[in-house]
Amino acid sequence: MTLSSLDTAPIRPLRVLTLLLAGAAAACSGGPAADTIEREVFIATYVDLRIAAFDTDSGRVAAAEKDEILTRHGVSEEDLTAFAEVHSADLEFMRDVWNEVEAQLDQEGGDTTGAAPSQG
Repeated sequence: MTLSSLDTAPIRPLRVLTLLLAGAAAACSGGPAADTIEREVFIATYVDLRIAAFDTDSGRVAAAEKDEILTRHGVSEEDLTAFAEVHSADLEFMRDVWNEVEAQLDQEGGDTTGAAPSQG
């Protein structure tokens, strides 16, 4: 009997079950998302960065002003990047995040093109 002739059908459901249980355990324990900043903090910081960019002729936030905004919100650039990376696979979640960013920019009278803030 060769390895290719073995019936692996019973193994597949076990693998699927194991993956589902691992995912459920991660969700219950907080998973990777628990290690990121809160959704509201990401949105508020991003909105403030966009507004700061709108207030310039170049559309670029000066490094000192960017650092001040990040400090005011208690986050780093890495925190914002990690939030986006952790949640990037959840398209519905990220769509809702960007909709909230757009809504807050509309309230502030800012641009809603979705352009990322300048990093410089």
